Amino acid sequence: MSKSQIQLAIAIGNTRIKAVIFDSKKQILEEYAYTHEQLPNLEAKLATRNFERIAIASVVPDMITSWHRLPQTQTIATADVPLQGLYSTMGCDRALAAYGAGENYGYPVMVIDAGTAITITAIDAHKNLMGGAIIAGLRSQFACLHQNTAALPDLPIPETLPKRWATNTHEAIQGGVAHLLIAGLQAYIDDWRSQFPQSQVIITGGDSDYLMKWGLKVDMMEKNLVFLGIMALT
Repeated sequence: MSKSQIQLAIAIGNTRIKAVIFDSKKQILEEYAYTHEQLPNLEAKLATRNFERIAIASVVPDMITSWHRLPQTQTIATADVPLQGLYSTMGCDRALAAYGAGENYGYPVMVIDAGTAITITAIDAHKNLMGGAIIAGLRSQFACLHQNTAALPDLPIPETLPKRWATNTHEAIQGGVAHLLIAGLQAYIDDWRSQFPQSQVIITGGDSDYLMKWGLKVDMMEKNLVFLGIMALT
């Protein structure tokens, strides 16, 4: 495939760096995911590749890649996303995920991004931001309990929904986080659907699988919403 036919999109999140290579038809050809510490590995992996255009969306301003300095690189900010009512401190990843969801699956749309933080973003039929919410992500919640107490253990995320009424500390932590999180997210979904019953509710992010296994009622999971947003801009 010639240089003119492939593009590179990079999304730098709070925990990981993801990249996709896509063609002129906006088809994703390759996908990569690395931790921040593994950025040199990603750069080495793609060092010999030539891209007509490169787009970078980052929520970590201090992390500069070798691609930032190239003339064909566009650094995407929240203000570049053509949705109305976005505020200046809103992360570009949230804006791009919402835009990617709406452009590919229709407006109105509600997006849940289950990553280091869990964000909710709601866009109406006229591409206006209706609002949203931010809470600590699954791993963040378990880590917070462990790091800020003297005796509570650092526990893994359970694969299946724990029982509601626990009789030991491990199950009490896992069940408390899981049930309260699902109930809170479902309350947001139900309220949104009461206002916009025709809306899609889409989930993305690394911990989406857990939330869906635990019974969160969404319409679909789409892991590449941020990249769909980037591709819609390019």
